[in-house]
Amino acid sequence: MQRLQLNKMCIAALVAATLASLAVSAQTARSPVAPKRELVESVVREAYDRFKGDMNGKNADYIPYLAKVDSKMFGIAIVTTDNQVLTLGDVNYSFSIQSISKVFTLALAMEELGPDKVFEKVGSEPTGRPFNSPLAVVDMGTHTGNPFVNAGAIATTSLISGKDAADKWNKILVFYSNAAGEKLTLIDDVYKSEAATNTGN
Repeated sequence: MQRLQLNKMCIAALVAATLASLAVSAQTARSPVAPKRELVESVVREAYDRFKGDMNGKNADYIPYLAKVDSKMFGIAIVTTDNQVLTLGDVNYSFSIQSISKVFTLALAMEELGPDKVFEKVGSEPTGRPFNSPLAVVDMGTHTGNPFVNAGAIATTSLISGKDAADKWNKILVFYSNAAGEKLTLIDDVYKSEAATNTGN
């Protein structure tokens, strides 16, 4: 993964880790109060200012549409445990969630079937290979890797109930939308770009 992608895709995780450490500090002090909004805002602002100008690396170009997205866009959105919402930067841009969708599809499958049933089908071990490697299927024998590699994500999607493909798709889209708190839609140009170039999984 290029440095730009690593920095800007992982910044939310870095912020979350910092906020988690603040929460631990509060617990250590035996305080039931979440960190004050001003402190959280300060941490988010510091992270944003630190990484917003990092233009190393390049956009992913294995999907042609993604290569054309403005690399200067950068935003952070945080929801605290007491339902405070903090946003900074380009947070109103509708972006393609790509592999982040795997997390929510797994959540839906576990909600419907329970974790045990899901992992009987999909497995949970790391593959040691790139997320899109078809060898993950070969290496893991009867399982398709885990839900966060492409083969495992396809298997996870197959577990979602529905009378047909359209019904399954609608259920997935509604679940994603509920998680986002707004109605999500398919970005048709991204779909066409992927469909035209995807010769593997």
